Amino acid sequence: MKKSLFLCSLSIAFALPLGSLACSEPEAKPAIPDPTTAETAQMVKANNEVKAYVKAMEEYLGCARISGNAKSKKLSELEDFAAEFNEAIRTFKARNS
Repeated sequence: MKKSLFLCSLSIAFALPLGSLACSEPEAKPAIPDPTTAETAQMVKANNEVKAYVKAMEEYLGCARISGNAKSKKLSELEDFAAEFNEAIRTFKARNS
C-alpha cells in the first residue's frame, strides 16, 4: 500500500513540471501581409498562421496561471490582432473583386 502510494506521488511529482512546459505562450505573432500588394498565396499562408496562433493563444490562456488582469489584457490584444487581420482580409478581397 505504501509502495503504491509512493509511486503514485512520485509519478505526479514528475508529471507536474511536464504539464507546465506544455502550457507556454506562443512565439511572436505572425506577420500580416500588406493587403494592397499581397498575392493570394501570401494571404492564404497568413490566414493559416493567424488561425494557428489564435488557437495556440486560446489554449495558453486556458491553462496559464496568470492574473485575471493579465489574462484580460492578453485576450484584448488577441482580439485586436484578429480584428487587424480581418481588416486586411477585407481590404484584400475588395482589391481583388
